[in-house]
Amino acid sequence: MTILTAAVLGAGLGCGLWLIVDTLFASRNEVPAGARPDARARPTGKLERLLAEAGHPRVSPAMFMVTASLAALATGALVASLIPIPVVAVLAVGAIGFAGFGYVRKQRESRYRRLQQAWPGLIDHLRAGIRSGSDVTTAMMALPDTLPPDIRHGVEHFRAAIDRGMDTDAALMELASRCANPVSDRICQVLRMAHEVGGTDLPSVLLQLQQSVRSDLAVREDARAAQSWIRSAALLALCAPWIVLVVIGTREQTIGAYQSVQGTVILLVGALVSVVAYRMMKSIGALPESARWIG
Repeated sequence: MTILTAAVLGAGLGCGLWLIVDTLFASRNEVPAGARPDARARPTGKLERLLAEAGHPRVSPAMFMVTASLAALATGALVASLIPIPVVAVLAVGAIGFAGFGYVRKQRESRYRRLQQAWPGLIDHLRAGIRSGSDVTTAMMALPDTLPPDIRHGVEHFRAAIDRGMDTDAALMELASRCANPVSDRICQVLRMAHEVGGTDLPSVLLQLQQSVRSDLAVREDARAAQSWIRSAALLALCAPWIVLVVIGTREQTIGAYQSVQGTVILLVGALVSVVAYRMMKSIGALPESARWIG
């Protein structure tokens, strides 16, 4: 197999896998209006919770692991056809698995930022409804359909649950679990307490929560902009030496050197050092995550 043919096949395989994973994740995240709420229990495992917070509550950990494993094995086979060094193919399998989890974490971060920007608007609608005399259930049912998809789908399930006769408290718990976000936990907890004990302070409490969310968003955006170079440097430092290895790995002299025991040890140690260094750089530039109240 020539390098050009392998490159074409690799590009086609990569595009195909990307479309499969993207379609799998996106299609299961779309929920038609009025559909029956998902009756599954709230996420318990770390991977299940990660998938829920990334916006994929219907993707099971087993489904994710099978998809990631197939993608990793296919990539390993492709790399083995290009570079006949067994340890490189094994490292490629591990790299794709590592990248799969990184992809989901990146989606969780992006979704968190989208929700942080959307929550103040939702709180405005709730405050307006409650100040006009509506109770918690009525104010939630009256939320507009122009909300961002990540929130709108949860609100649609809340409406469907109420229409089926579910208690408001249980419907709010289900909404918090579906949104899988620290702010949604706080909002739903405040609404649950207001629904149970009543009172006239709910608009002022929601206003304080709105101000807190906006302040947290501003601080995080400033910190993310200041530390963005750390992530870029970490990714560059991780990828650069392995790209060089792929380029020179097609030479017979290089293949012979890395097929030896010493060469295998060097590659394994290099992979370990790369992963550890990357994780250290990521931890340095990571922002603290808010704790979940529900789920």
